[in-house]
Amino acid sequence: MTPAVEPFFHAPTSTWTYVVSDPGSGEAVIIDPVLDYDVKSGRWWTDSAQSVLDHVRQSRLAVRWILETHAHADHLSSAAWLRDQLGVPVAIGAGIRDVQATFRDLLNLGTGFATDGSQFDRLLGDGETLPLGELEIRVLPTPGHTSDSVSYVIGDAVFVGDTVFMPDGGTARCDFPGGDAALLYASVRRLYQLPPA
Repeated sequence: MTPAVEPFFHAPTSTWTYVVSDPGSGEAVIIDPVLDYDVKSGRWWTDSAQSVLDHVRQSRLAVRWILETHAHADHLSSAAWLRDQLGVPVAIGAGIRDVQATFRDLLNLGTGFATDGSQFDRLLGDGETLPLGELEIRVLPTPGHTSDSVSYVIGDAVFVGDTVFMPDGGTARCDFPGGDAALLYASVRRLYQLPPA
């Protein structure tokens, strides 16, 4: 089955947010939502997230989940803001605990910073599934770029985060703390095992 996919490009960070829905039921998920942020001033705002929210409302979609493919270094997430607007849970791969533990120490965040993933509503493991109307969301861990990277298989589409880019872009970098080129290679091979369609 083919989901309906609406992409949103965030030019300042060259990143993508997706609204993915089951055409039959109108149930939807939001994947990797971006929060607008100005590094120099430290100011943030929600214009990009509002565009996603406006699309969801105008299309009368029933959002069931906000999904993160990994902890992002190139942009901030608007998942918490969208959760407040929509009242739906935010999920990420269970590997987020390793990322949090690594960066808590690197950034001197102190022992009060939780590294158990409790900032998210659900931590997802290999092969877990979430319902989406007549479709199903299957969780496929694809570590290497980060240790928490996951891909989401929804119908005949797969959302890979930063595991694989467009053909002229190659794959994500794996030089962040916790990144691993061998794991990234294995993750790409795992994606290639999906049906060609």
